[in-house]
Amino acid sequence: MEQTDIERLRGKLQFQRQGILPSLSRLELERRSLDVDSTRDSGDQCVITLSKESLYERSSQRRTLLRLIEAALRRIKDGSFGVCTGCGGEIQLRRLEALPWTPLCLRCQEAREGEVGVSLSAHGSAHSAAVLRRTG
Repeated sequence: MEQTDIERLRGKLQFQRQGILPSLSRLELERRSLDVDSTRDSGDQCVITLSKESLYERSSQRRTLLRLIEAALRRIKDGSFGVCTGCGGEIQLRRLEALPWTPLCLRCQEAREGEVGVSLSAHGSAHSAAVLRRTG
């Protein structure tokens, strides 16, 4: 990979990082505003609970992306950017342009997703069998 490509992707990662930080702050402010102590009926409590769950999920997703971006910036710094952490092969430039924070080549990512899918389907099958035994 060319140094100009790496520098362009570094800029893209830094730009995305700078967009996430204020977003996390706003989500935290929104969460705090829901904690205002006042009398609420059960309907209000339900709405507040759902809002807090939504805010938590959104901030969790952004924190995860932030960690991935920071890890990619560290890989740029140490010279391992663009190298798959799974197999050690090169990550295609097209993939890095779409997902500059990715630590895996497409083949390793697909393999990982396949493992998760197999694990989830095995769990789902076991769960379904247990439910059928209880209800059947």
